[in-house]
Amino acid sequence: MNSDYFTIPTKDTRYAYTTGRIRGLEVRLLREADFSRMKQAGGVGEILQILGKLFPYSESMKKVQKEEDFEAGLEEESKRTYAELRSFCPEPDLTDLFWLENDFHNLKILLKIHFQEKLSLAVSSSVPPALSQAGTQTVEALKEAIEKENFAVLSSEVANLLEEIFPLVEGNPHPEFLDNLLDKRFFQWLLSKVEEYSDPFLRKLIQLQIDSFNIKTFFRIQFLRKERELLRDFLMKGGGLDKDYLLRLAYQPKESQILEFPGGEFREVVAAAFEEWDKKRSFFSLDRYLDKLILKHTGRGFYITFGREPLVNYIFLKKQELKRLRVILREKLAGVSTERAAEQIIGSS
Repeated sequence: MNSDYFTIPTKDTRYAYTTGRIRGLEVRLLREADFSRMKQAGGVGEILQILGKLFPYSESMKKVQKEEDFEAGLEEESKRTYAELRSFCPEPDLTDLFWLENDFHNLKILLKIHFQEKLSLAVSSSVPPALSQAGTQTVEALKEAIEKENFAVLSSEVANLLEEIFPLVEGNPHPEFLDNLLDKRFFQWLLSKVEEYSDPFLRKLIQLQIDSFNIKTFFRIQFLRKERELLRDFLMKGGGLDKDYLLRLAYQPKESQILEFPGGEFREVVAAAFEEWDKKRSFFSLDRYLDKLILKHTGRGFYITFGREPLVNYIFLKKQELKRLRVILREKLAGVSTERAAEQIIGSS
């Protein structure tokens, strides 16, 4: 057992009750045997039957009338989880921090649609990703605010964000520019918020999230886009990995990249990603490896009572659970491999 788990600089007794609640919720997380049953199931309908017998999915999936609507059930479970955790967390804003990504996902979609219509731009023929119902701001409020360009119905922070980016997007409405702009604002928001807690555990977690984003960007732009010059704009600041070093590394041979990749904890991930690309021309496993690194960090929450760690660990375990369910259900619905279904999710995130 890692002794770092017991190196706790402070004890936050406000979280004693919260941790008790979290221990009860951990018991209800899906087990590997549950995932195995669902992978072996004959189709989406059979998986929904399995989930219908497992609380709390038995409640969240009640509104799913058709197999192809399973996403609505997963969104309902995410929304329910958020509301439940927020109700007993002594710092509700901390819970918000980990559902903000859904707000930014929705902003990307709604802003693209708004500026396509406003500026009479050609509308993409592809179906836009579905809006998430599990953000900190309701979809209805975001839609109304963006359509009317009046942000009074939103939280002050989201309103200020939209006030800032509206003229920027109007000046450059390209979808890729908008995505990149919102990615930058998202990570800036996380970094700013986490500083309010003065918590090394949280600071390290956000750095790992930024590093994870940067590593995936590093590989996809190099090998899928083959436009290394884009890395300067698309890599994010604030992670543990130095952005300028990554930029220089991108122009070195593959062998040098593996050996010189900064951060010992990432070298194994990077080597596996290169190997998978050579064999399969795929980065399917990259996302899974990076998720494991993050869960390794949050996993100290299993060993701590007086602190934020158990709550945060549960949040990331639950998010991973929902991601795995989404992959399996999409696989069954589309009749594609698990690898292909996972790549579709990664590509739309």
